[in-house]
Amino acid sequence: MTRQEKTDLFLLACFVVSLGVYVAIFASAFVELPLNIRPWHQRLLLFFHFVPLFFLQLLMCHMPGPAWHRVLPLALFLVPAVLFALCTGGALMGWILAGFWCVAPLLGCLCGWLVWGLVCLARRLRKPRA
Repeated sequence: MTRQEKTDLFLLACFVVSLGVYVAIFASAFVELPLNIRPWHQRLLLFFHFVPLFFLQLLMCHMPGPAWHRVLPLALFLVPAVLFALCTGGALMGWILAGFWCVAPLLGCLCGWLVWGLVCLARRLRKPRA
């Protein structure tokens, strides 16, 4: 197995495990009715999906292929967010809630791009120039 394949497998495993943890956190919030979600649980619901999107973005950046596929993780949360905001009738509160929900995954994608860029920069600096 090559180094590239090992890295891809590691990033995929991190994505799947962190997504499973987020789904468990999300499901546990709605187990009992009426909803009585503790503040720490609310913060996990709002901000933990940063982690799966971070690993997905790193995986997408690490994979060879066209550059446009690196923005695909953005569509995973932008499309549902815009649909949610439009379903609220364009009300300001709907856009605010959609924006608040999108902050963590957007930061996950941005951090993934940042880490990938720093790794590429480090590789360039290590290579001796001919």
